[in-house]
Amino acid sequence: MSINSPDAVIAVFELLPYWGPELQRQFQSDNVAVTECRSVGDLFPIVDSFSNPLIVIDLDAAITDCLDWLGTEVAKHPVRVPIIAIGSASTADLEWRLREAGVTAFLPELMAGSDFARLCRRLLS
Repeated sequence: MSINSPDAVIAVFELLPYWGPELQRQFQSDNVAVTECRSVGDLFPIVDSFSNPLIVIDLDAAITDCLDWLGTEVAKHPVRVPIIAIGSASTADLEWRLREAGVTAFLPELMAGSDFARLCRRLLS
């Protein structure tokens, strides 16, 4: 990361560090800040100061908190921010509800870090 402010930010909500550190590794040579959050309420305050934000939420970390946040905060947020929801087989049936609530991409299964970083880069461009 350069001394200048980052070109983009990825805010990651997860209770246990997994995607945050992986994305930090994947973006270490890019001018992209990856910030980990332990509360969904911290996501918009982090990304609001950037012109090129991306949010990643781990549904299995706190499904109720994520759904409540999608239903309230995303709906009233003035700027559409791309959101990637990471789920599992137990949340796969929620995909279309999640998309209607503002989720840009839904991942019902684990993917390689390089593939996930490629998806993030696509959504940030």
